[in-house]
Amino acid sequence: AVDDLNRQGGLLGRPVLLIEYDDKSSALGAKTAGQKAVKDGCIAVIGSAWSSLSLALAQAVQAGKIPMIAYDSTNPNVTLVGNYIFRVCFIDTFQGNVMAAFAWMDLRARTALTLTNTSELFSIGLTQYFSEDFKNKGGRILWQGDYPGTATDFRQHLEKVRKLNPDVIFVPGRRKDSAAIIKQARTMGIRTVFMGGDGWNNEMYTFGGKAIEGSYFCAHWHPQSPGVKSREFVMAYRKIHGPDINYGSALAYDAVMLLADAAKRAGSLNPARIRDALAATKGFKGISGEITFDKNRNPINKPAVILKFKNGRSEYVKTIVP
Repeated sequence: AVDDLNRQGGLLGRPVLLIEYDDKSSALGAKTAGQKAVKDGCIAVIGSAWSSLSLALAQAVQAGKIPMIAYDSTNPNVTLVGNYIFRVCFIDTFQGNVMAAFAWMDLRARTALTLTNTSELFSIGLTQYFSEDFKNKGGRILWQGDYPGTATDFRQHLEKVRKLNPDVIFVPGRRKDSAAIIKQARTMGIRTVFMGGDGWNNEMYTFGGKAIEGSYFCAHWHPQSPGVKSREFVMAYRKIHGPDINYGSALAYDAVMLLADAAKRAGSLNPARIRDALAATKGFKGISGEITFDKNRNPINKPAVILKFKNGRSEYVKTIVP
């Protein structure tokens, strides 16, 4: 995205310099990275990925009064840190509703069970939203199990799963723990359909192999997503980086281009004026969908895609629009 901007003459006649800060995959690291960005005079921050990190990053950036655009943090509390914090992805309340609706309508599930990674805020929140929506539709949550992110043996949980025999099992964890749960379940003869959130991607094949096939999950975008702009992005990206591409690439590209659009509308590189322009965003056409911000600086009406692990990759199933 930065290369594209600079090929077009930069931002307001000045070249864009991308500075990368390592958040160390920890809340403390994210906060330190944000403080460095403020100290170095950055006009904005793009990131982080995980909600738990973005919450810490947002506090540092808000204190420094420079805009932050989270591209892959779905916990609703991220943008509530302050008026300088934005995001380009949908939030967990919508994601939970999408997966509950898919389980109820498409998979015809009437009973469900959840397994939550208690080390991840997004997993805790997503379990809550899925469970509430599934019950509102008439479904029954048979049990809500939980485990720490460091867990590697899930036999005790899965014995209870086998006994309760739900129609679907919702596991909104990260790639490694979610794949391990599914793989162990399959070795125990459990054939129930597994479902997950946007913490899943093709990396799960590394940890779970073919055992994960047949499982469904929610994502923000897919290379097979419809739309001319999306197809053009996929072609351009693959020429540079090769065939592997996931939704994070599209969201990060959208975040940078949205920042540039706001700066151009503001006619300024001043962080406060860029913030005001971002807040006023209406109808920005991104790769992952159209962006108009609500009062909490979340995009309204962003679509979600349902994907299925099949034949060694994630395959597009359908797009769901609010």
